[in-house]
Amino acid sequence: MEEVTKSNVLQVIGKNIKRIRLLRGLSQETLASDLQKSINFVSLIERGESGLSIPTLIDICKVLEVDANSIFEGVIAPPTANVEDFITKSLSLFDSADKTIVTDLITYISNSKT
Repeated sequence: MEEVTKSNVLQVIGKNIKRIRLLRGLSQETLASDLQKSINFVSLIERGESGLSIPTLIDICKVLEVDANSIFEGVIAPPTANVEDFITKSLSLFDSADKTIVTDLITYISNSKT
């Protein structure tokens, strides 16, 4: 992971927002509409070329259905989590197709143990 400095905090936050938006299957247009912001605003945020207010950050978390830790990943070190917490958090970001793939993988691994 790249070192986070004052100058690239916005880029890291923007990349996280974009990654989560894409995992949710949302377009910039849909996110912008749900936030009642312009597509240009969402684009600027995702490229790290604009900051965002706390109320906007809260709105983004609500629309993307994530906690602020997901948005600040790589900026603020999270408390140490165990593997189960990581898996649970990751699953919450997946769409139904991704969850089906994970379920199939778990079934495969479980069946190979018997």
